Amino acid sequence: YMLPRRIGHDIQTIPNKDLTMRIAILCMAVILMSATTGHAFFGLFGAEENVKAQNGTITINVSKLSSGEAKHYKFTEGKTFIRFFVLKDKQGVVRVAQDACEVCWREDKGYKLQDGAMLCVNCGMKFQLSRIGMVRGGCNPHPVAFSLDGENVSITAKELLGGAGL
Repeated sequence: YMLPRRIGHDIQTIPNKDLTMRIAILCMAVILMSATTGHAFFGLFGAEENVKAQNGTITINVSKLSSGEAKHYKFTEGKTFIRFFVLKDKQGVVRVAQDACEVCWREDKGYKLQDGAMLCVNCGMKFQLSRIGMVRGGCNPHPVAFSLDGENVSITAKELLGGAGL
């Protein structure tokens, strides 16, 4: 960017490196903050994986999921989409919940893993991994019924779609 500067009767343009640096820092901050919410930023940096149902069931292999790790997914049917996450708590127990709660779902911010707990990006409440899928209501991540066959989690599309518009 060039800013005009008056020197005597002449006007010169000089580069404003400070303004350029501030704009660059602001842009990077917006991109980084958006990428950490677990959702895509204008379709970029998406932290969720799109999944599809086969014969009415979504199957997710959790063999590569480590204890204390969560992975976000998005299931779409027609014009309806549901975000959810699968995690292994510190004891290695698999848990599944919608990436929404009854209180904050309208904000569409979801949860992210932070300091060994799932953090509501909207209100800042933290939930221990061992409680995910166990408690319903309030700001708790909405539980999702699933079955576990070896390393495969199976969730019916009907189960996920039942939580649309909590």
